[in-house]
Amino acid sequence: MNRLKPLLQLACVLMVPLAVGCGDACLKLADQICNCQPDDASRSACQTQAREQEKLFPIRSEDQQRCQQALDSNACDCQKLTTPEGRKACGLAYTVAPPDTAVQTE
Repeated sequence: MNRLKPLLQLACVLMVPLAVGCGDACLKLADQICNCQPDDASRSACQTQAREQEKLFPIRSEDQQRCQQALDSNACDCQKLTTPEGRKACGLAYTVAPPDTAVQTE
């Protein structure tokens, strides 16, 4: 489980924008992901961070729907988050590499 701990912390951080302002669905989803943490202190820190970030990130109605879909389909189950496919299904993995934005010098 120690190998999974950094990944779950990353998952918590990535889910925080989804938890912002979307009422119960996204906060429930963030809590569900935080509950995958291996100990009480990590779970509590994850949940606190999710609620703190709620004030910083705007949320769209599409995000609210996505949170509810993830809850309804149980896409972010702790066991599923241990696999690349599960993280992708939960929305915690990049499906395409970001574009190269390196500055070119002449």
